[in-house]
Amino acid sequence: MNQAPIASLSHPITNAVTGQVITDNTIENTFLRAPMQGVGPGSLGLNESTAQSSYHSLQTTFSRRFSLGLQFSASYTFSRSIDNATNPGWGAGARGGGFDTANLLGNQLNDRANRGISDFDCTHRFVASSVWDLPAFAHGSAARVLFANWQLSGILTAMSGVPVDIIDPAGGSLYGLFGVGARPNWAPGANRRSALSNIPSGYYFNPAAFVPATVQPGEPIPSAHDPTALTGDTGTDIGNVGRNVLRGPTQSNLDFSVGKRFALTESKDLRFQADFFNLLNHANHDTPVSDINAGDFGKTLSFSSSPRIIQLSLKLNF
Repeated sequence: MNQAPIASLSHPITNAVTGQVITDNTIENTFLRAPMQGVGPGSLGLNESTAQSSYHSLQTTFSRRFSLGLQFSASYTFSRSIDNATNPGWGAGARGGGFDTANLLGNQLNDRANRGISDFDCTHRFVASSVWDLPAFAHGSAARVLFANWQLSGILTAMSGVPVDIIDPAGGSLYGLFGVGARPNWAPGANRRSALSNIPSGYYFNPAAFVPATVQPGEPIPSAHDPTALTGDTGTDIGNVGRNVLRGPTQSNLDFSVGKRFALTESKDLRFQADFFNLLNHANHDTPVSDINAGDFGKTLSFSSSPRIIQLSLKLNF
């Protein structure tokens, strides 16, 4: 709430304590331009109940009830969630603890500028599951012991990746947003399409599509929309890249189980089961590094899935 406004020749700022008239903008004079003197521009937070969100979806389900040893269910959701605040923000003790609120990047006085796809948005999500009791296809007591009472089951999940928010922790320095950060600029001529084309080997998106929102001395500050709002030294603007403009890797997983029941008596049986989590050993990549100042900006360095896990169990029911 103490974000430093931008000064200009046509709209100078007069410091209420010193009486100094400020007409240019530097990182050093953000403290003088801040509305509340004695408090850092980026160190005074205000919790407000002003966030807005909307969610729309198409949800479909197809199911087959258990019949002739087979049960099947599938569901698909096509959705879109939009808000201006998602991620955990101000809280007691540390960021994210104590309050169910969110923080904004960039212009702290215009939460509308933070409006975009929700951080958790998943456009497409498909889940299918089935259980199949295999029919007995053998005769004779010995054959039935080997080939009867088998059960197969599985769960398939496939979904879109979550959004990727390109950030610049050093952004917004001309507004005094120290520790808050902002977003970078699109490189000249770049847009979302170019960020997803000509991708260098080993990268998820083209990092050259983004540049810091640096403003050189004597240049006007683009976000101020005032040609007389100039910088006194090098600083960063809040950037023109929108929130969550990219989307991370798609996610899919197949879990499979096979089991057999051995009847011992009328009331006792022995059940063997083998569970295969991530049966195909498919590697789901995590979201790429989105900090423009990071050395691995644009790369996916971790995985959101575990490797194939096999679990064997033997259970006696009585």
